[in-house]
Amino acid sequence: MTSRGDRHAARLGPGIMLLAATPGMAPFQRVLGIRHIPYRGPIIRVLAGVLGTMAPNEDLLLLPDQGVVFQGSAYRVGDLVDGIAIRQEESPANFTAIDILLEGYAGILVQGATLEMGMPLSASSQHLRRVPVDDAMTTQIALMSAQIALEADADKGEPPSPQNLPFLTPGTTSAPMLSLKLPLPRG
Repeated sequence: MTSRGDRHAARLGPGIMLLAATPGMAPFQRVLGIRHIPYRGPIIRVLAGVLGTMAPNEDLLLLPDQGVVFQGSAYRVGDLVDGIAIRQEESPANFTAIDILLEGYAGILVQGATLEMGMPLSASSQHLRRVPVDDAMTTQIALMSAQIALEADADKGEPPSPQNLPFLTPGTTSAPMLSLKLPLPRG
């Protein structure tokens, strides 16, 4: 999100101002440069709507160490993989990661989701906290995964199937997990 509206990352350049979503920071951060980095390896697909308030607007492909912001805290996206709403995939051939270089550390809006950019200064109290996965984030992902499974069944014209609902158990990610059991409609 630039000062003049949405713009594709490949069209950003030095001097463009991006909306910063970091508490206590100026509302915009200046782009110092853009790096296009050829990348081979695992990428993380974050499905549309998983991060709350319909964010992201479209699926996002992120590198595993990318920080995503949820309720004021930054999480390493690779730690959020559940296999349904947030999936690890292999990068396609000729995949290029785009690194946005900013004047300082900030969360910026990308497809409605807030992504962490830059490195916080340890002496600064005005930055997002990068935290381990917690119950709030685990619950959000589990609920969105269940919604995705229910919508997939509805798209096929089938009644909801308990086999398609995600039941999270300890050991499926590095985060503390919970069991999610949703009541199924009768009929």
